[in-house]
Amino acid sequence: MSRLLAIGVAVILALTGCVDQQKEVQLYRSVYEKGLPKPEPLESGQTLALEQALLLANSDNEQIASQGETYLQALISKRRAFAAFLPTVNAQPNFTVEQAPKGNAAPAAPGAPAQSAAAAAASQGGFVQDGGILRRLEVPIDGNFDFSAQAIPLYQAANLIVVQQRQLLLDTRATILLNVAQTYYEVLIAVQQVAVLQHSLALQQARVRDLQARLNMRLAMRLDVSQALSNEAATRVQLSEAQNDERNARRTLALLIGSAQVDGPLVNSVVADDPPEAVKYYVDRAIAGRQDVQAAHAAVEAAQQAVKAAIGEYYPSVSLNVAGFLYRENFADATKWDGILLATIPIFSAGTIKADVRTAWSRLRQAALAESYLRRSVDQAVRTAYDNLATTGTKLADLRREVETASLAYAEAIEEEKNGLAIPLDVLTAQDTLLNAQLQYANQAFTRTIDRLDLIRVTGDLDPLTPEHLHWTPAPPPNQFSGQFH
Repeated sequence: MSRLLAIGVAVILALTGCVDQQKEVQLYRSVYEKGLPKPEPLESGQTLALEQALLLANSDNEQIASQGETYLQALISKRRAFAAFLPTVNAQPNFTVEQAPKGNAAPAAPGAPAQSAAAAAASQGGFVQDGGILRRLEVPIDGNFDFSAQAIPLYQAANLIVVQQRQLLLDTRATILLNVAQTYYEVLIAVQQVAVLQHSLALQQARVRDLQARLNMRLAMRLDVSQALSNEAATRVQLSEAQNDERNARRTLALLIGSAQVDGPLVNSVVADDPPEAVKYYVDRAIAGRQDVQAAHAAVEAAQQAVKAAIGEYYPSVSLNVAGFLYRENFADATKWDGILLATIPIFSAGTIKADVRTAWSRLRQAALAESYLRRSVDQAVRTAYDNLATTGTKLADLRREVETASLAYAEAIEEEKNGLAIPLDVLTAQDTLLNAQLQYANQAFTRTIDRLDLIRVTGDLDPLTPEHLHWTPAPPPNQFSGQFH
C-alpha cells in the first residue's frame, strides 16, 4: 500500500506544471493568423512591399502577441469559471504517530474483562510497538461540490470577456498595421526628399560656381556670392535632416515588422482613385463591424452578468461533501464513508452583499458610458478620415496642375537655352522647380494612400490582406529629370 501511494504522489508531481507552451501560444495566434501565408524573413537589401511588411508585422510584432496573451488569460478565466460546476476530489493520506495510553490496563466496559494498554490501543484503531508507540495509516478521499446562484452569470460574464478580448486583439492588430503602413510611406517620402535635395544641393553648388565666375569678371557682387553660399549651406542642412529622417523611419519600420533592418528599396506605389461611397456607408460599417466597438458591447453584456452574479449573493448556496476511505489501518469496525449536505442562507452580511451589488451596477453604468463615448468617437473618426481623404484628393488635383505648369516652364527654358535666350543655370533652376513640384505631388499621393488606409482602419476592415484588394498605381517619381553640373 505504501508503495502504491508513493507511485501516485510521484505521478501527481510529474504532471504538475506540464504545460505545452507552443499550444498555448497557438491558441491566440490562430485568431490573427488564420488563413494567412507565413511570410519569409526579410533579407538584407531585399525589396520590401507593403503587403509583405504587413504580413511580417502580423507575424512578429510583440504588441500583438502581448494582447494575445491577454486573450489567452481570458480563455483560462472562462475555464476557471466553468470549474465551479465541477466537483473537486482530494486525497489526504495521513500517517499518525502517538504515544500509547499509559498504564498496564485500560478500563473495561461493565461485565467485560480488563484489557492491557496495548490491547486497548489496538481496539482504538492502531497497534503498539517499539516501547508503546501507536502508529496508524489512513487514506481518505474527499469529494466536494458547491453550487450558488452566482455560478451561471459568472460563467456567462467570463465567456463575454473572451469575446471582448478577442475583438481587442484584432483591434490592436489593425492599429499596428496602420502604423506599419504610415511608417512605410514615411520612408518613401524621406527617400523622395533626399533625391530632390541632392539635386537642389547640386544646383546651389552650380550657382555658387557661376556667381564666383561672374564676380571674377566683375559682373556680380560679393553679396550675391555670400547669399548663394548661405543657400548652399541651408540645403546641406535640409539634406542631412532628410537623410536622418529616412534612417529613423527605416529603424521604426524594422521594429514594427520584427526585422533586424530595412535597408533595401521599397515599392514606390500609391492607391489609385476609386469612386468613394457616401460617408454614412463608412459610419454604419464602422459601428457594425469595428472590433473595439464590438469589444465595448461585450464589456457591457459582461457587466450585466456581473450584476446578476452580485444579486445572486442573496440566494442560498449548497455544498455537498462526501468522504470515503481507500485504506484505514486497524479500523475494521469504523465507517468507510460519510456525506454532508450543507445549505448556506445569508441572513446578515454586514452590508457586504449590498456593496457588491452597488459596485456591479456602477461598473455596468461605466461600461455603458464607455461604449456610448466610443460610438461617438468612431463616428467622429470616420467623418474626419473621410474629409481628410477628400481634401487630399482636391490638393492632389491642384498639385497635378502645378507639375504640368512647371513641366512647361522647364521645356521653355530648354528651348530658350538652345536659342541663346537663357543660360544653363536658368534651365537648372526650372528643373529644380519642376522637381520640387513633383516631390510635393508624390508626397501628397503618398498622404492620400495613407488617408485611404486610415479610412479602411477606422471602419474596422484593415488586415494584412487589405492591399491585395486595392488598386495600385506607380507613384510619380520626383527625379524624372536629371541635370549635369559643371
